[in-house]
Amino acid sequence: MPHLLVAAIDFGTTYSGCAFSFYDEFKKDPAKSFVKNWIDPNSSMMYCKTSTCILFNEEKEFNEFGFAAEAKYLDLMLENDHHNWYFFRRFKMVLYEIQSEDQEILIEDEHGNTMPALTVFSESLRYLKQSLLDYVNDSVIISMDDIKWVITVPAIWSDPAKTFMRRAAIQAEIDSDMLTIALEPEAAALFVKYLPVERKVDGNDKEVLQAFAPGSKYIVVDAGGGTVDITAHEVLEDGHVKELIKSTGGSWGGTKVDEEYMDFLKRLIGDDTTKYIDENLPSLLFEARRDFESAKHIIQPNSDKKINVRFPAKIAEIYTTLHPDKDLRAKDIVLTKNKKQMAVLFKGDKLRLATKDVEDFFTQSVKNITDHLAKLLQENDGKGISTIILVGGYAESQMLVQGIKAMFPEINTIIPKEAAWSVLRGAVIFGHDPSMISQRRSKYTYGGNDIYTGVNK
Repeated sequence: MPHLLVAAIDFGTTYSGCAFSFYDEFKKDPAKSFVKNWIDPNSSMMYCKTSTCILFNEEKEFNEFGFAAEAKYLDLMLENDHHNWYFFRRFKMVLYEIQSEDQEILIEDEHGNTMPALTVFSESLRYLKQSLLDYVNDSVIISMDDIKWVITVPAIWSDPAKTFMRRAAIQAEIDSDMLTIALEPEAAALFVKYLPVERKVDGNDKEVLQAFAPGSKYIVVDAGGGTVDITAHEVLEDGHVKELIKSTGGSWGGTKVDEEYMDFLKRLIGDDTTKYIDENLPSLLFEARRDFESAKHIIQPNSDKKINVRFPAKIAEIYTTLHPDKDLRAKDIVLTKNKKQMAVLFKGDKLRLATKDVEDFFTQSVKNITDHLAKLLQENDGKGISTIILVGGYAESQMLVQGIKAMFPEINTIIPKEAAWSVLRGAVIFGHDPSMISQRRSKYTYGGNDIYTGVNK
């Protein structure tokens, strides 16, 4: 029986979001759904996702989530009042290694304070659930009994990790009978199936774009902040999709690029300055990471332009305090972990870096992804695939896009306009019609239930 409304939560490593659609609207246009917007108080900009960060007070009570949690915690750090608070970010990846359903997990926050993972995840889901309900109820009053909930997880996670997410959702007061766990790359595959991506010639000899026709084979690369999930599908005659290649991948997402930058930054300022900042002014490194996250999406490969990343002036002041005879801003060379000399230049509040040097931050991540893609495409089930669909937040990086295009010039690479929330929109489609995934390469087991049909009952 159809559900009046399907609500989906895409719980990501770096960003999370939610969307919904009513069944009547789904029947008219399956790809159409309403995505909740979020305002970042630091920039007053509006986004379709919010950061996956959560803040608890001294009593371990929920305080804020998302952009609001980041802003509140930054204020606490600036006032030096943060020490007894609990701030968690990018914590989704702790589930990547779970191998037992009975495993009790503690998560460390930014400063080593711990809380039960189940509490951190469930309070995050509770907030996202309530935010979506408030958004829906602004226009129509609807009962929880009429809402089907879909929560996305990486396909490469272990069954215990997927079970954990279900437990967290139930603890967040989402009815188990109204809950479905969707695999991220499959959700993305459902969404892109409806996109006008194939060039065809119509009856008037005009070239038009249309959705994938029956028989089309495509591979989906869901590149998020933490994990990269890769799967391949074929469109069947009835419009459903068949899995050609079982979902595989690894922890090669966009956060690996951020880690490379932070390693470079710490080599620039030295161990003693890094330690001092960690212990006394952690907000500085917090800001530095955020500033690079904002800058990395505009980095173009093979460009002669310099990359400008905001550099907190206070870091240079601390460096000089610890090294009275040295000026950090006078440095022009940094030796990276690969023993490469990287040129640096300070201008105002900006750190200027050559694009050819910054490309190194992406090298290992992009190589892991393209190597794995090449292996899959060379296998028998990968033959005949003519299109690569790149989705997820990391798909916004031209470094990744051009890296894939350069490796596979003979294959059409498509990045949907809504790449960053393809999984979210696809999860809504999946909630309305789980049978769209008609055949999987292998049967998954999940929390004691088979989910090869896509439904957890």
